[in-house]
Amino acid sequence: MRPFAWLSLFFFALYFVYGAYVPFWSLWLASVGVSPEQIGLLIGLGLAVRFPGNLAIMGQVRHARQLLPLGRVLAILSLLSFALFYLTHSFWPLLLLMLLANFIYPTLLPMSDALASRMIVQVNLDYGKVRLWGSAAFIVGSSLVGAIIGWGGAQWVLHVMLLGLLLLCVLSWLPLSPMPEESPGQPRRGSMLGLLKQASFRRFLLIMCLLQGSHAAYYGFSAIYWKANGYSEGTIGYLWGLGVLAEIGMFALDKRLLRRLQPGQMLLIGAGGGLVRWITLGLTTSLPLLAGAQLLHSLTFCVSHLAAIRYLTQQLPREQLIAGQTLYAALSQGMFTAVLTALVGWCYPTLGSLVFMVMAALVLPVFVLPLKPFARA
Repeated sequence: MRPFAWLSLFFFALYFVYGAYVPFWSLWLASVGVSPEQIGLLIGLGLAVRFPGNLAIMGQVRHARQLLPLGRVLAILSLLSFALFYLTHSFWPLLLLMLLANFIYPTLLPMSDALASRMIVQVNLDYGKVRLWGSAAFIVGSSLVGAIIGWGGAQWVLHVMLLGLLLLCVLSWLPLSPMPEESPGQPRRGSMLGLLKQASFRRFLLIMCLLQGSHAAYYGFSAIYWKANGYSEGTIGYLWGLGVLAEIGMFALDKRLLRRLQPGQMLLIGAGGGLVRWITLGLTTSLPLLAGAQLLHSLTFCVSHLAAIRYLTQQLPREQLIAGQTLYAALSQGMFTAVLTALVGWCYPTLGSLVFMVMAALVLPVFVLPLKPFARA
C-alpha cells in the first residue's frame, strides 16, 4: 500500500480513538464511581507521564526502518493497556493503569508524525492532505461516542475506544511500500542531546512551546467558561467542531495556500491568529464572534503545526529528523502544555476569562523570536 493511503488510514483510526478519549474519558471514570477530585488527579498525572513516555520510547528509535515495527507494537500494547480497565474500578489500580496507558498510547502520535515526516523526505508526501484524515476522525469519534453515550451510557466510551484500537492494530500490519529507510550513506540517527546543543533548534522549540502551549486555556476551560455563560453542551460541541473543521480545511489547502511560505513566516501567522483568537475569547461571549475565533484554529494550531513539520523536514539533517520530531512532540505538545493547563486550572477560579488574555500574552514573544536556520555542522 502506498504511503498516502496507509498513513491516511492509520491517522484516521488513531485520531478516532483520540476523539473518543479526550472529551469523554472523564465521563467513563465518573461512571465507575471516581470522584471529580480523583478524576482531575488521574487525568493530570496521565498528561504528565506522556512526556517521559515519548522520550523513553521514541528515544530508542535509531533508524527510520524501526518506526513501523514500533507503531505495531505500540498499537497492540495500547489495546491491551486499555482493556485492563475492565478489570478494576478502584482508585489506586486505576491510577496505575492511567500511568501505563498514557505512557504507551500517546507515543503513537509523534511516531505517526515521524513516519509521515520520513515519507515527506522519501516520496514527497503531501502531509496536510494525509493529516486531515486524523482531524476528520476526531470529529467522527467524538460525535459518535457522544451519540452512543446518550443511548447506552458512559461505559460505551471504553467499548468504542477498544474497537478503534483493534482497528488500529489491524491497519498497522498492512504492507507499506516503500518502507521508511535512511538515504544511502546517511549517518546514524543523531542524538537528542546533540540536537539540543543547537541554539537554532532550541529557539524553534521555545517558539513551538509558546504557540502550542497557548491553547491550554482553550483545551482545558473553554467548555466550562462557555457553559457558565449560558451556552448548552450542544452549542459548545458545535463550536469545538467548527475549530476542527477549520483545521481540516487548512490541512487540505496546505500546499495551495502555504507552499511559498517559509516556516518562520508561517509561525508568525500562527502567532497573529493566536493573538486575535485569545483576545476575542477573553473579551466576549457573543456567539458570532466565538464562531469567528474558532475558525482561527486553522492558524493557531494548524499553520503552526505545519510550520513545525516543514522546519523539521527541510531544515534538520535527515539523521536528526526522528530526534527532532520526538522533542517537538514531547515538549511543546506534551510537557509544556500540561504544565500550563495545571497553572490555568489554578488561576481560572480567580481570573475567569482573563486566562485567555494570559494566553494572548504568551504568544507575544514569538514576534521578536525570528526562527533561524538550523546551523549544520
